[in-house]
Amino acid sequence: MATATTSQDVRDSFEDEVVEIRNMIESRFSEISVALTTRKNKLLQELEEIFNKYKQENNKRKEEISELEKGLKLIQDNFKSTNLKEFQSEIVFSFQQKQKAIESELKVNNSVSIEFDNTLLGMIDEFGKIRVDLSNDSSLPVVQYTGKVRPVVSVGTQGNGRGEFQNPYGVVVEYKSENIYVADQSNNRVQVFDREAKYLFEFGSDKMNYPLCIAIYKDRVFVTQHLGGCLLVYDLNGQFIKQVGTPGSKEGQFANPRGIAINNTNGDIYVCDYSNHRIQIFSNDYSYRSQFGKSILKYPTSIQLTRDVIFVLSVQNPFLYTFNFNLTQ
Repeated sequence: MATATTSQDVRDSFEDEVVEIRNMIESRFSEISVALTTRKNKLLQELEEIFNKYKQENNKRKEEISELEKGLKLIQDNFKSTNLKEFQSEIVFSFQQKQKAIESELKVNNSVSIEFDNTLLGMIDEFGKIRVDLSNDSSLPVVQYTGKVRPVVSVGTQGNGRGEFQNPYGVVVEYKSENIYVADQSNNRVQVFDREAKYLFEFGSDKMNYPLCIAIYKDRVFVTQHLGGCLLVYDLNGQFIKQVGTPGSKEGQFANPRGIAINNTNGDIYVCDYSNHRIQIFSNDYSYRSQFGKSILKYPTSIQLTRDVIFVLSVQNPFLYTFNFNLTQ
């Protein structure tokens, strides 16, 4: 015979279930709390490790910067105490000591010269003549040396008279006459000397605005200028022929043009459009032809051509870029 269930039995059973549920919730909450605490501690540990690593790297960078600053100050102090003319003499003496090695490597004789000038450029022309620059101090003379490293002639001093210079920059030799054309930047002119470095004439002062780079093709002289925003064309006697381009960023316009090179096959003109970050190409009739390098170059300054390769030096990204295509087409 079944025992009748009373209301008290129901109440007791319900309370037991409530207690069991409460215990389950408390147990689960405790597990979650432990898991969260463990995760929090792990994250704090990871953050502390990251912070300590960053702190160590930052201290290392500070030490490196401090060392660089010390090195820079040492260089500046040494430079201030260095007599540039004595420095020039030391380099000349070094070349004299290495005379045989130079002649053997370059396979030259007395007809080949080594020249020292006060621009910041170095070049080897098609005759094998080498120009190495010692300083941007325009008070130093241009000194020419033969293959035997013997002084031949000293050219120019600082000033604005004939044969004097203010920040000379570009130089080129006309291959037939061997006359030397020098872009006399701060005097806003090009000065011309014969092969013996005797002053002949000058031109451009009425149109030039800080001339920088200079190139010769056949009977034409091409001059870029830092502030003029254009390319100036003259004949070999300094007679003005044409202005190519205007200031701006459109096709055929320039912003601080610098390096220039001529394709000897078809006469195309390649110009480093410095602040527009590109190379512009003009045909031999001075009309705009094309451009390249806009997405790659940053402040291109110098350019040289071979039959199928263009070499471009970019200043802000200190890289020598090569562009491969046939320049004779």
